[in-house]
Amino acid sequence: MEHVRGRQDGQPTRAGDAGTFSGRVMMDGLLADGDGDATNVRVNSVVFEPGGRTFWHSHAGGQVLIVGTGRGMIETRDGDRSALHPGDIVWAAPGEEHWHGAAPDSFVAHTAISLGVTQWLEEVAGDRYKNAFEDK
Repeated sequence: MEHVRGRQDGQPTRAGDAGTFSGRVMMDGLLADGDGDATNVRVNSVVFEPGGRTFWHSHAGGQVLIVGTGRGMIETRDGDRSALHPGDIVWAAPGEEHWHGAAPDSFVAHTAISLGVTQWLEEVAGDRYKNAFEDK
């Protein structure tokens, strides 16, 4: 058993990398287990400023999002999308390409539990992001 208090190793909050996030995104690593392999488990507390979002990506073992505050969106590559609200829990299946982030007019904060290797893909087009919120 491992008991971790707060941030992993007392690391400071870090900004999301411009190669994997659009807009301003701040993250606290809460737990990292494994060495970048298929058994890797990562838990991050993530805050997206309005308009902030991930690039398209997938997780070899899937991903769980637990929404704490704000309003946002998650969408799969095939166009299945769902608004995010406080208390929501979302499961992205292994290998499912998706993006998630804040609404244009709201922050969103969630805890992300990512399983296995993350495959980062291209940026979500501005029109696709905008349309996700206009259609809901």
